[in-house]
Amino acid sequence: MSVWNQKLRKSMMAAGVSAALAFSGAAVAQQGGQAAPHGGQQGQMPEMTDEQRQLMEEMRSVQQELQQTQAKLSEMEQQAYENNPELGEKREALQAKIAEKMSSSGYDAEKEFEEMKATMAKYQGGEQQPSEEEVKAFRQQQQEFQQRQQQAFQDEEVQSMAQDLRGEVEQVMKENNPQAKDLFAKMERQAEEMQQLREKAMEMRQGG
Repeated sequence: MSVWNQKLRKSMMAAGVSAALAFSGAAVAQQGGQAAPHGGQQGQMPEMTDEQRQLMEEMRSVQQELQQTQAKLSEMEQQAYENNPELGEKREALQAKIAEKMSSSGYDAEKEFEEMKATMAKYQGGEQQPSEEEVKAFRQQQQEFQQRQQQAFQDEEVQSMAQDLRGEVEQVMKENNPQAKDLFAKMERQAEEMQQLREKAMEMRQGG
């Protein structure tokens, strides 16, 4: 029973990331550095070699460093929005445009987003246990939301608005925080390193 609660929480976390991506202009600036975990789909893994174990440790270390860098940038970004109301207005316009592009054929992105938030709130405390059907329904809802979100991000109008907002936010962050420029460069390096390690792990898996 608690297993289902854990599974739903994992799904809700994924949906939360998805929702944050869809309804946050800043996420577009960082989407290259954020990697979604593959969940528990691996099943029982064979015994790892020393080389594989070392690689996994290295990946964990880089991932932690990347998250720390992103957390620092996130704080600076929040300050930029708080100190510049016009940026908030542009972010709201981007959010509305993404929701508009996601909504078609009777699908209401904002309504779905609110429903997912309500589900998260319902089971967050752990007092109530979701049923298997609820977990399945939530995952289906999450999957469609993510698919529509990805399609919306491919839209030229959305990309243009997101790029403009990203540029303005980064400029304000760099003006207000001398460290911001170095942190952006550091995040890119860490994201590239993470990608290289991930590719190396994939090669090991295929070769082994």
